[in-house]
Amino acid sequence: VAAPSTPLAARRPATPPPTQQSYGDMLGIVVAALAFYVPDAALSARCVRATAVLLQAGKQDPMRPANPPIEPLIINAIQDMLKESKPDANAIAERALAARSADPDYILADEEATLLRTRIAGVAAASDALVALLHAAVDATPWVTKFGAAKDFGVGELSDPYVRVCRAECMLAALLWICESQEVSFIEEDRMKVLQAAPADAVEAVRKAGSGRL
Repeated sequence: VAAPSTPLAARRPATPPPTQQSYGDMLGIVVAALAFYVPDAALSARCVRATAVLLQAGKQDPMRPANPPIEPLIINAIQDMLKESKPDANAIAERALAARSADPDYILADEEATLLRTRIAGVAAASDALVALLHAAVDATPWVTKFGAAKDFGVGELSDPYVRVCRAECMLAALLWICESQEVSFIEEDRMKVLQAAPADAVEAVRKAGSGRL
């Protein structure tokens, strides 16, 4: 696998972006910004009303996806799992679902909730094999160590939040690629290529450990 032209750490945030921001939150940000930058009260009020119309229209636009992807929610749950020495995957999944249910702008469908539970359980079941695969993939790709990019693949101390989020992302990506034959779009192509360079025995170990829970 060829080295990327720009180090991965320089091109990606340390944490996943929020999945969705509520209409009320966005309007509140606009109001605060206008109050600061637009001294004329009448003009500011007109801008707020116009912004509210646009945001509401965006919410009601039938061409926009009703729900964002659930992968960021699963990645956050996996991060929680990595913080615990003896994680309870079922409890972690239910906490994630409870947190999501508090968001009035995004209610998970039953199918999404089931998928979240299943994938968190799959990562938990294949955890050791997935971590071994990440290390094997890094070892099989010399440029990763040469450019100090091992953390981008979750290889390092879990006390480091950056390592933890990267490990969660890569564990889920590897599980979907190996056990579900899914195309993965939530991590960069460079990182996905490195994971796919892992030795066949590491890939097979993940398949055996994770397929039974999916």
